[in-house]
Amino acid sequence: MVVRTMTLLNVLNKLRKYNKGNYRQFSLCYSLSVLLVSSLTLFMQSPFVQSRLPAGGDSRKTLYMVYAVAVTGCVLFTIYATGLFLRFKSREAGILMALGTAKGMLSRTIMKEMLLLIGRLSAVSILAGGMIAFGFGKLYEYLIQSVEGDGFGLSWSGFIGSAAFVLTISVMIMGMTGRFLKRADLIEILNEERRTEPIRKNVDRKYLVTGLILIALGILGGLIVPFVISMVFKMVLGGFTYAFYILVLIGLYRIMVYSIAVHKRGKNPQKYYRHLISFGMLKFQGVSVVRNMLIITLLLAGALFAIFYSATNYIQGASAAAGEENDMSFRYLGDAEGLTMDEVKAAASEYGVEITDYREAEMARLLGSGVARENYDENGMLMEEYREKDYYKNFISAGGFSEAAGQKVEVEPGTYLYVNRENNTENYWFLPDDLDMAENTDTGVRKELAFAGTVEYSSFFYGRGQDGDAVYILNDEDFAELKEGLSKEFQMTQVLFNVSETGDAYAFSKELYARYCDSISERMRVIASYDEYRAGVEADYDYGEPVVLYPKRPEIEVDWKYSPVFVPLLKRNFVLTYATLLLIFIFVSVICLVSAGVIGYTRSITVAVKSKRVLMDVKKLGAGQDYLDRILKEQIEKVFVLPTAAAVILMFVYYTMTLWQNDGVISSNEYPMIGFNAAVCILILVYQYILYRSSYRRAHGIIFGAGRAGMGKRG
Repeated sequence: MVVRTMTLLNVLNKLRKYNKGNYRQFSLCYSLSVLLVSSLTLFMQSPFVQSRLPAGGDSRKTLYMVYAVAVTGCVLFTIYATGLFLRFKSREAGILMALGTAKGMLSRTIMKEMLLLIGRLSAVSILAGGMIAFGFGKLYEYLIQSVEGDGFGLSWSGFIGSAAFVLTISVMIMGMTGRFLKRADLIEILNEERRTEPIRKNVDRKYLVTGLILIALGILGGLIVPFVISMVFKMVLGGFTYAFYILVLIGLYRIMVYSIAVHKRGKNPQKYYRHLISFGMLKFQGVSVVRNMLIITLLLAGALFAIFYSATNYIQGASAAAGEENDMSFRYLGDAEGLTMDEVKAAASEYGVEITDYREAEMARLLGSGVARENYDENGMLMEEYREKDYYKNFISAGGFSEAAGQKVEVEPGTYLYVNRENNTENYWFLPDDLDMAENTDTGVRKELAFAGTVEYSSFFYGRGQDGDAVYILNDEDFAELKEGLSKEFQMTQVLFNVSETGDAYAFSKELYARYCDSISERMRVIASYDEYRAGVEADYDYGEPVVLYPKRPEIEVDWKYSPVFVPLLKRNFVLTYATLLLIFIFVSVICLVSAGVIGYTRSITVAVKSKRVLMDVKKLGAGQDYLDRILKEQIEKVFVLPTAAAVILMFVYYTMTLWQNDGVISSNEYPMIGFNAAVCILILVYQYILYRSSYRRAHGIIFGAGRAGMGKRG
């Protein structure tokens, strides 16, 4: 019998009516992956978004790192959905081959059917993704309240990126379909849907023990040991330590294999025998169950990381603004045009803002000594090099500090105090007592100095407070002696004041930022790491390029040495700066959570389909409904409980340890982050429990029909 290709395609379309559930499931999974990735890509590639990310900055790097995680999650999700769909598709292929359809014709027709299916789904999903991206983009545009005249719009590069993702997963899907159709054995194709994947290894308690040990070694080797060694021995171990995280994956896999394969009678044999059928059914599908559990664990861990990271950045930014001693602070070198008090007050009056506590603090930039801790020797040990001439550093007199900061300090001759800020912890890269000499490079006057302690005042804490950003308080006489004859280029004035709650403080801050950028000298248009002395003595100095400022767009992150601190601007710009990252992380967490949920749900349906015959046979042997419900419940529990617990515990512990690793302590401003992370973990547990209940009820309906889906009794 000769069957034309179009006729065979029509036959497959007819068969689809009797297999709607499997087509619907595949269509949902595929469409969801394309929709999420296309919306994320179109949002990211919008010129409006790209223009608000610093070129080569950490924000952009983090953005693309998270994007890669999201795409990887969607690829894994699509592979899983395709494999599941082809298993159910085997029934149709087997029947047609049994009726005499030539294998080559069948293969071509099924490949064509799949291409048509994913083609239609791709077009609709990219269109829907564009609509979602446009909606998020307009929300982003509203949040940042752009005054540049530009607006959010979709770009061709975003559509090209979306098409590239579709092409990639389409090739993967067609490859999986081709391998599936290459099977020459008709019986194997017919039995594909009923294929079992038992764990054939001899699994014992050692799997559990070694799994736990591998997880501990992975965290120790990848996170704790490198930090401890760097702190204690001042040496770096190198990037190879990241390979230890592979041990965590291996450890998780072994624990999950143990949870499926090992069930012993122990001291209560009766309990073991009551669960014997459930244990046997789990072992029968052991490989696929473990694979699904591991994927769900990784997806949940990705979602938690996305949420933790974005929340941490938000809380840190908010606390930084709240910790500023003054509402407004800016500095300028003596050779700059500068802004006078009258100019500042005139600008404030235009926006109904009242200036209070206006002060000016005089500082001197002197060449200070220090200890360079920048390089490692061939053994990985940190090299400490004392330099009599290190960086130009910032010095203020005790009287000047007391008057500007409103806190009385006394400094003995020949000593100094280091200016710190609250919650800034000491690290071995820079120590407050490294300084022991200061020099006026114009007159050659030098003075030996000794460390006498620290004082906290955030407005005099620049950047990280290290090297050329460090601020020191000198005795009044010592300061006067060192400052005498110092050129204007190395004299610095810092302006401090507060603003009233009346008026538009944000608009005033934007205006003042623009005026400040226009009033500075070219010598102040330098990046944060620039130092005049290092630039003159280092042949291959890398920080000499002038910084590009955006006077009308203060929301753009700029690595600027003399960046002002305007709290009203800082609060708003913090939201604007991280709005893009926050929206991207929302996308990523949604992708991971939805993928994990769908995989858990579809696995539960697979369990129901494969368990139905066994449970019906057990029912015929006289088993009660509660017993049958309990068997089904235990099958589905495995898909949800252990992966959720593993992801929540590991990510919470890991992220808490990274907070500790940053500076060796858990500071007071990090406790809210830990509390928020704990609340998120609880929400993930609730989310997974809701999915578990829904999956169980659906599976119960497939096996036993409509009716009460009892949760079973433990006993």
